[in-house]
This record gives sequence, structure tokens and C-alpha cells, in this order.
Amino acid sequence: MRIGLATAALLALATAAAAEPLRQLRGTVPRALAAMTPAGRAPADLRLGHVTVLLGLRHRRTLDALVAAQQDRRSPLFHRWLDAAEIADRFGPRRDEYERVRRWFVAHGFEVVRDSQFRIALVVAGTAAQVEVALGAPIGRFVHGGRTYHAPLADPSLPESIAASVRGVVGLDDLPKFRPLAAFPGSQTALVPSDFAAAYGVAPLQAAGLTGAGHSIAVVARSNFADTDVALFSSNFLSFQLAPVRVFPGADPGILAEEGERIEVLLDTQWAGSLAPGATLDVVIGSPHGDIPEALIAAIENRAGDVVSLSFGLCEQAAPMVTAELFDAFYAVANSQGQTVLVASGDDGGRDCAPQSLVPAVSLLASSPHVVAVGGTSFALNLDGSVPGSLVERVWEDSGGAGGGGRSLRFGMPRYQIAAGLAGLSSGRALPDLAVAASPVDPGYVIVEGGLGRIVGGTSAGTPALASALALVNQRLAQTRGVTGGLGQLLPDLYRLGSAQARGMGAPVFRDVTEGSNGAFLAGPGFDLATGWGAPLVDALAAGLEGPGPCEPDLVCMVPNGRGGHSCAGEWLVEQELFVVRRNHLPAPLQICRDGDPQCDADATADGHCTLRVALCLNVFDSRGPLLHARGRRKGLPLCQPGTVRRARLLAPRASRRDPTAAANHQALAEAIGALPLPTALAAACTATVPVIVPVNGRVTLRALVADARGPVTPRVTLRCTP
Repeated sequence: MRIGLATAALLALATAAAAEPLRQLRGTVPRALAAMTPAGRAPADLRLGHVTVLLGLRHRRTLDALVAAQQDRRSPLFHRWLDAAEIADRFGPRRDEYERVRRWFVAHGFEVVRDSQFRIALVVAGTAAQVEVALGAPIGRFVHGGRTYHAPLADPSLPESIAASVRGVVGLDDLPKFRPLAAFPGSQTALVPSDFAAAYGVAPLQAAGLTGAGHSIAVVARSNFADTDVALFSSNFLSFQLAPVRVFPGADPGILAEEGERIEVLLDTQWAGSLAPGATLDVVIGSPHGDIPEALIAAIENRAGDVVSLSFGLCEQAAPMVTAELFDAFYAVANSQGQTVLVASGDDGGRDCAPQSLVPAVSLLASSPHVVAVGGTSFALNLDGSVPGSLVERVWEDSGGAGGGGRSLRFGMPRYQIAAGLAGLSSGRALPDLAVAASPVDPGYVIVEGGLGRIVGGTSAGTPALASALALVNQRLAQTRGVTGGLGQLLPDLYRLGSAQARGMGAPVFRDVTEGSNGAFLAGPGFDLATGWGAPLVDALAAGLEGPGPCEPDLVCMVPNGRGGHSCAGEWLVEQELFVVRRNHLPAPLQICRDGDPQCDADATADGHCTLRVALCLNVFDSRGPLLHARGRRKGLPLCQPGTVRRARLLAPRASRRDPTAAANHQALAEAIGALPLPTALAAACTATVPVIVPVNGRVTLRALVADARGPVTPRVTLRCTP
């Protein structure tokens, strides 16, 4: 029997690869296939045009610690954004590892569609026959709702030498995944951009002359749009002409036929540019094969926006883990290079997987701890369509949908939420983080589609509008504090400000939403799973981001240790309002907090433990000077001069070996210290603040070993929690 040369080559490669053990990449076969009707095998020449091979990130915990330090004013890494080469070399796979995976796919007949400058992922294309032979994953056909789809019948497998470098494969199926979150039809009255500016404290920034000039916004989309609709929206509702720039990382998909797709891209484009006439507006449009992942990755790879807006949803439980890893990895990279990513939290309350599942669920795209999840509220306009002077918002839940919220099953609670005292160490990431108007009924948002005005809503409306407002915040911080290149992760500051407001220790930056439910969770004072911290007051938020943190590395927060000229090489910083002091009025090595005391306990709630924010600072300049006793001789701590700290590490307490809370405290602090750029001669170079959990009637002793040219010192502090 004669066979084709291409088939013979594939069989030869398969025979050679068979000598090496294979490892299966589990979790690739979509769960949705269980509800679909099999329709045989896909044609051998079916082209799979956008298969993403995820290699993932190295040193992930260090990257998370670095991103946290980039948001902490005390850290030498504050707003020092990484460039693509540094991200690749420090956190991407090694170059030889990436090239080895790439060569393997090329040798097996795949075409390389796109390389990653971060080396995180590789996009290839091939046929169903190539996928079956090389990956051991036959492609089948399935029918559902009158449409035919293709998907793998088995999880792909790779040789051990390659599989060790690959986290998973995305793109072997064409099942519908990412859904636009625009809600319609709407009511007869709606917000225009000036109404949103009045409702959420954007107008004062505009009145100060801020336009977003020098900054940029990126919208993630998968449909093209008509310029005439954007022009008509501008002439009817704006004082300037929107000028969006289309970016196509792949083929232009054209204007999609589905009404929801057309409305989504117009809603996102028109509102993302509506409040910031001076900002660059990029609309990054994925190809039919690449879809939302292609557009998002392009926005991050090309750093297309200081603020990135994403208004699509994906049921968290239904998505394979590799999809969660893919999005979260690129979100984290975006943060590290100064991008703030806003994602709509969903329009189905806590039922993001309905009707397939009635179990409470959230959107996977919004549940990463590296994105700001934007929830939804509702409020009535005045009879003349204006925004009420005394605005009272409720959680959005009406005939148009409900604001998404709940707890992630894929991502653990991040440290900025733990530091705010939201839950125990084992809880999932809570969302949303904040909320703005989303109801298509009360009040609704106006857009232009097909040359006609329409009223729509959804969390996908508030997300681009808030992105536009953040461009103004970016510009203000660039002017007042010299902050350039974006705001980065932003979430640690949001939770610091929200927590301080809830404890009565800081100025209001959120309008607390305390009424209503999203169908799964009730609103209440402070943070809740229906609206997060509430509605942002953007002018107050900008002022909060400008100001210093609640505790700077000086006399107020530092716990001095030891004697001698190098004793200030390392000191612990404890972020609280009142300190236990010694007779010389200096903070004592033992600091006591009462459970629920808002001056020290971050959650201000008597819940069985105290949450204290702690950092380690290097080269602390001691301005106290030496103390003199009656005979004129010096005693006490001397004046310390900064040296060069070469090493710093956390000493593990014995309790961490058997106590999960102590182990979590130690791990978080160790990672924060590991993110410090050493050696350093910088004065007051602190780690990011880390939440340390201290059980009631318990104590936690923190010890570090810090070494400079004058020898090692061992700063220590003991934290105690009382009922």
C-alpha cells in the first residue's frame, strides 16, 4: 500500500516519539461535551488556526511579591515597572526551554503563528491529523443547538522532556466560551458621559483641566465596528470627536452578525473614550480563531493601554484550569509593566454558570487577583433625566440582570484582601472589588448602534466608563507625584483605602452601597460580595492615591533593635496607630493589639485573630540621635548611617512547621523579602506590607537576619493579640 509523503513523515515522527514516555495534559477536554451530541470525527484536514501552548511563568511567588512591592511607597520597587526583556529573563521560561518546545512543534508539522516576547506562550496552527498524531488527541465533531463544533476526544499528551515545560494547550476546540456582557433592551432614560462624571466624582478632575493626555486606554474586543456610529455618538453626547485606533493581532473578523457582539464593541469603544478626550484609545480586536485570548495577549504584549478594559464573561467552573492559568499569567505580567486591567464581573449575580449549574459561581475572567473586578449598581434618575444630587445606589438586580459577585474556586484570597481583614487564609478571592451603575433599566447607558440611539447596560458598561476615568487619575498622578507609565495592579491601594474608610480611619473614597442583593449576596456596610467596597468617588480616589500611606518608615512605625553603628541595617515596621513604647518613648519589641481594635486590627472586627500589617525595612536612618545620661556619656541607640545591605532573610519560627497560620505568615514575609533588590545602599528600603495573622491569646515573633559590611544584625518584633 502506498501512503503520502506527509503521512509517512508524521508516522515516522510518532514512531520516534513513542520511545519516550508521554505525559498527558489533563483538563483539556471541555466539560460541555457531556451535554452535546457526538457526530463522528472531524476531517483530517480541518485547520486549527490558533492553538496556544502555555509554558507559564517561573518564580511566580516572587513575581507576585514584586507586583505588591511596586504598589508600596516604602519599597525601592514602587512604580518601577518592568520592561519586556526583564519580564522574560526573570519570570518567563528560559530561552533554551522555550526554543526546545518551539522546535518540537515545528518538527511535528505545526506552523508558528506567533511567538511571545515574554516566552510565556507559543501560538501554533495545524490540522486535526497533526494534532492526533503529535498530541494523541483525536478531534471529534459535536452538535448542539443546531450547530456543529469540534473538540478533542482526549487530553493531549507530550513527551516527558517537553511536557515538563508545558502547562497546557488552549484552542483545540471551537466551542463558544467568551460571552459579551452587554444587557439590553433598556429603559427610556439613560446616562450620558457627563452624567457618569457627575455621579462618580469625575467632573472635578475634568474641571481641573485633566483630559488623559499622555496616557492610553485599550479595549479588548472581537468584532469590528462602524466609524459612523462612533462619530454620531461623539456629535450627540460629547464635546470632542472620538478617534479609536483599531489593532488587529490577526485577521479582521469584520462586523459580527450577532446583535450582542455589535452592541458590545460599540458600548466599550464609545464609553472607554468618553471621559478622557486626550487619551489614546486602542481597540484590540481578536480574529475568529484567536478570539478574546488573542486580543488580550496582544494588548499586553504590545502594552496597548495604561488601562485595559475587558467586558466578556466565562463561567469559572466550566473552564479548564489551563485557561485560568493563561489569563492570570498575562494579567500578572500586565501589572508588572504598569497596566491596570478592569474586567466586568458578570450580569447574572452569583449565578455565572447558569443555567448549566445552579451552584454559586463567578466569571473566570474577573476572578484573577490581578484584575479589578467591576460589579454593578442601580439608581433612579430624576424625572428630567438628571442625576440626583444625593445619590443612593442599590445592588443591581432587576429584569435586565444582576451584578456578578462571590468567591473564586480557582484563586485563593490575595494578601491585599487578607490585609483588609476580609476572611481567613483559606478563603477564595472575593469579588467584585467595586461597583458602578450597570442596570439597563435604572439608569441605563446610551450608545449609538446602526445609526440609532440605544439604551443598554451590564457590568460591561461601567467597566469601560471607569477605564476612561482612570486615564484622568493617571494624568493627575503624573502631574502631582511624577508617577509615570500607569497605575499597575492598583488593588492594594483600593483595599488600603477601603479598609481605612470602613474602620473610620480614612477619608471616604467609596460611596458605600448597603441596600439590595444580587440574588446570591446581600449588600452591607463596608466590603460585601455584591458591590465590593461600593461605588468609587474618582476625585477622592485620586487624592487617596496621591497621599502617603498610613505609616511611613520613621519613628512612628519602626521597632528599633540592638546597639551599635549598624543596628539600623534592618528594622521591622508595624502599621498601626498606637504603639506600646518603652520608657525612652521608643516603640517596644513587644506590640500588643486587641482583637477588633481599629487602631491596630486591620478588620476592626472581633473575629478570633488580629491582622497586623508588617514590613521589613533596610538601612533605616535613625534620626533620634544618641541619648546622654547624667555623666554625659552616650547610651541607647546611636545615629545610624545607611550602609550596603547584601543579604536579608527571614528566620523561620519552629511553630511554622506545624501551624498552617504561622506557615502562611512566614511564606508571605519570606517572599516579600525575596523581592527586595539586593544588594542595596538605599535608605528606608522596605518590603511591601504583609498581613500577619495573630490568634487571640497568641503571639507571633518575627526575626530576620540582615547583613551588611559591618556584620549581621537580627531585628525582631513580637506581636500579641488579646481578646
